[in-house]
Amino acid sequence: MNLPMNPALPFSLAILLCVLLPGPAIAQEADLSCMSYRVLDKIQVAERYTEFDVIVTNSCPGAVYWTMCIERLDSRNQKILESHTPSGYVEKDKKSRVNLQMKKSGSDSGFRQRFQEFYVNVGYGIERASSAKCVAALCEAQKREARAEFRANLGAWEKAEKALAARLAAECPESGWGVTEEVETCRAGIREAVQSDLDRFARVDADLREQIVSGDPAYCQVHGGELVPD
Repeated sequence: MNLPMNPALPFSLAILLCVLLPGPAIAQEADLSCMSYRVLDKIQVAERYTEFDVIVTNSCPGAVYWTMCIERLDSRNQKILESHTPSGYVEKDKKSRVNLQMKKSGSDSGFRQRFQEFYVNVGYGIERASSAKCVAALCEAQKREARAEFRANLGAWEKAEKALAARLAAECPESGWGVTEEVETCRAGIREAVQSDLDRFARVDADLREQIVSGDPAYCQVHGGELVPD
């Protein structure tokens, strides 16, 4: 005996299959590890500033949009002076370049003057410019202890240099003829006695500076801040 077919069955089954069958796969975020950037310091050509280039390189199959967050810091207290967000796009196998000029610290009376520092982070996108996270506040929080040690050493170094200058003036005064051989001999003996301490301050300064400029993650590397030539 043949049973009558329920005409609603095929439709109900189709609805059930639509629910159970997977929908279209969600497109994964594009892998932009083929993009890279580096910060290149340039030969100093001016007394009042030093130059850097941030260079974006595209090794991807096609053009890519980029956006930077560049934050410039005061070299004396690491306050964020200003933020810049340049953007653009770069073709396959090409480079984009952003030029920066870091000024020297504002007061000429400062001890061991340095040029300004900056952080840079880059975001990439295929269809539109992607935002880049500004990282200076986060990264500086990680460097707070090293910054404090750096400033303490700098203060002690300055104090030692001032004490040396005062001692040279008191114990090896210039005569009416200016700096004589006798005065130079006197000064050389005093400098030799304290030179090891001054060298230690310089070594600690360099070591702490190296610790500060490095960063983990990589975008926490700070650039600039070199000593201003005497």
